[in-house]
Amino acid sequence: MRLTTARACAAAALALGTLGLAAAAGCSSTQYLNEGPGQPLSKARGTVPAGTQGVCKRPGTQRPPIVNPVVWEHAKPCNAKTPEEFVRLGYGHTRAHPEASKRKVDRMMEILHEGQRDDGNTKVLAMLRQVREEGQNDEWLKDRVFRQSARDAVCDFTYLLNTMESEYARLRKGDRCAARVYDQVDRQEVCLFDTEQEEAVWLTASWTCVARTEEAGSAMSCHRLCAYDDYCSRQVSCAAPDLDLTLCALGVCLPEQKQGIY
Repeated sequence: MRLTTARACAAAALALGTLGLAAAAGCSSTQYLNEGPGQPLSKARGTVPAGTQGVCKRPGTQRPPIVNPVVWEHAKPCNAKTPEEFVRLGYGHTRAHPEASKRKVDRMMEILHEGQRDDGNTKVLAMLRQVREEGQNDEWLKDRVFRQSARDAVCDFTYLLNTMESEYARLRKGDRCAARVYDQVDRQEVCLFDTEQEEAVWLTASWTCVARTEEAGSAMSCHRLCAYDDYCSRQVSCAAPDLDLTLCALGVCLPEQKQGIY
């Protein structure tokens, strides 16, 4: 902050002038007070700058196979002060059976790999049925479980995600990263997902429109990722809740449940 004595003295001189008095001397310079460094920049504090997506990892959990290993390594532990809008990372909160949790996630990754084939939708639907059933008693998943009976048709995940993956790659000129997050160690945005994992790329191609991150709401919409195909767009509305549930079951939990086309 700048202290301008010239301005103050000018006012005083005006007041004194009305009384027929001479203006005070020494009012011809500007003084600067040393106020110290002030508050550090947000990056210096290790927080997440506005406009970027933050992440944290849940203590005692394992790294999701679809997550970038560097993101996992650099993510700070989630705690009571972590902002609600941060993505929570990590699976296996039932510590009594960590190997069972790993086997379950490994099996999900196998089914996601098979789900990319033309006949893979049946396997994906069976996997999701099991995740929904078990999720009703899971503290991290129960609020994300969407009842199948509320839908008027079976979701076509294989068609939806194959279409979205190819369109995303075309529109982004081969960019395989569906979402970027802020790395608080390197102080830059990096890819949230492990793009070396084909299953991760296939599953997260719809991230930008289903999860409402990065470019959601702009030209990179669900309709554009669906190549403006009505059948594909209907599948987004059908599949969005289960995509959210699947991501969380794999250890990437969005801040809140997302449903429908955004």
